[in-house]
Amino acid sequence: MAAIYRAPCVLVEGLPETLAGQMAGLLRNLGCEISICGEEEPLPPAAELFDVALHVSDAGRYGEIVKALGTFLGMTESAAAQLMANTPCVVLGRVSPATISALEERLGPGASLIVSNPDTAQYDLFLGETDTAVQARLLADLRRRGVPLLAEQGCLAAGLSRTEADAIWSVHHRISALRIVNAAFERFDLVLTGGAPTDAALAALADLTEVPPEIAPQLFETLPIIIADAQPAEQVGPMLEHFGAAGLDVRAELVTFLNLGIEIIAAPNPADLARLLQDLGFDLPDTGQRRFPMRLPFALPELQARILREALSSAGIHAELFDPAEEVR
Repeated sequence: MAAIYRAPCVLVEGLPETLAGQMAGLLRNLGCEISICGEEEPLPPAAELFDVALHVSDAGRYGEIVKALGTFLGMTESAAAQLMANTPCVVLGRVSPATISALEERLGPGASLIVSNPDTAQYDLFLGETDTAVQARLLADLRRRGVPLLAEQGCLAAGLSRTEADAIWSVHHRISALRIVNAAFERFDLVLTGGAPTDAALAALADLTEVPPEIAPQLFETLPIIIADAQPAEQVGPMLEHFGAAGLDVRAELVTFLNLGIEIIAAPNPADLARLLQDLGFDLPDTGQRRFPMRLPFALPELQARILREALSSAGIHAELFDPAEEVR
């Protein structure tokens, strides 16, 4: 399996020609591209290997994407769903472009892949809530290593090399609140904070966002407002430059670790809402006694929140997402 994931590469060496031909025939029947080379011939150049992160943009296809990923990785759907619950959702490590293309084709629309060479990537260091003594030891060690600190909690440091990240992780991996993330796999919301609805500004919004042109001028009446959500890190810089050149003030907000709440705007039958939530694993038996709009008393990772909203919508229940700052998305 490692050889398949990293193709093109040598699968077996030193086989008799007859056996090599038989094995090649079997593998071609399975859909593999196989060549037989003499041992004296030069080996094909090794492929560059990448880590792969998955982002689901169409929550309505979540079930199909989970099934396709599980089949591709040879795991159960529940295991694939658990893998996809991670943030960021890294589904493959050190695989070749051929494997990435095959996975992309299998997943279909509504799923996108971000790839990054783990050896040349940059890494960001995050720390959640933890014991103050643990935090102090970590920060002291980072200072001894000469790591420029951005904060004492949240994003502690950015732009670490693989060597630096591995060295820190080898010492501090037992800190459950510590995360070291490939920066290429981070995602950001772009928030419009200022500007005017000039022709250049409206053209930039039309080019880079999915905001309907007839609505775009109204955005400037309700600032700040999200104009593009969950954008991959590699696209954020160019987008900010484009918006800036058009006279727009836009900031990027990291949403990789964002938890979102669910606000129920309207439910034709509150009892159905309670049953649906219970079927999905959320025990909220007293929804029939509440008035709408109402906010569910829990928050979920961004993908799970969008999936729940999609399930509610399919049942005729109008729901919206809101962030920890209580801003309706």
